[in-house]
Amino acid sequence: MTSGRTRLVSYGLIAEEAIPVHASALLDKSLTLRGKNIGRWLSEASAERRASDVATAKQIALGLKDQFEVAATYGLGELANALELAVRPGKVGLVLVRP
Repeated sequence: MTSGRTRLVSYGLIAEEAIPVHASALLDKSLTLRGKNIGRWLSEASAERRASDVATAKQIALGLKDQFEVAATYGLGELANALELAVRPGKVGLVLVRP
């Protein structure tokens, strides 16, 4: 965090379903939203290539999981709760959102 702001970082659009979040969960939170879109990969790579890439990314993430302290893990249906924790003063660790 910098300047007392919380950052929500999104890497890609791997999930096919939309992320359900009401605007009120984002407003007045001093939240910075940043993302990286993988749209070309998603539309141009074969299903087999996407599956292989996702499996590789999961392996890398699992190999590095002890490098990051995790405050909590939420499902997409709990996104509002995840955002609430992410901006909570004194929170320590990452807030993860999984499909």
